Amino acid sequence: MEYIITFKNTNLAIKAEQCLLEQKLQVGVLPLPSQISAGCGICVRIAQDEIKSALAPLSDKNIDEIGLYFRVSENGRYSYSEVSDWRSML
Repeated sequence: MEYIITFKNTNLAIKAEQCLLEQKLQVGVLPLPSQISAGCGICVRIAQDEIKSALAPLSDKNIDEIGLYFRVSENGRYSYSEVSDWRSML
């Protein structure tokens, strides 16, 4: 399982990527999956074991208008579920 973080605009996505890379976290930027209808068109992928380490610095940099989804591979396809209470993970 991995997490996908969405942003309301591209500037926030770029700022978030830079912030997470400064924290030495393994992130990937990718196009927003068609199954997710929120966001600016790009998103950040991060491993399950790094998500808590990612959310705190984003919040510290006031990058908190995000969407968080977990992604699971099933039969060669990805499915996405929104994490509505991600603030509780801080």
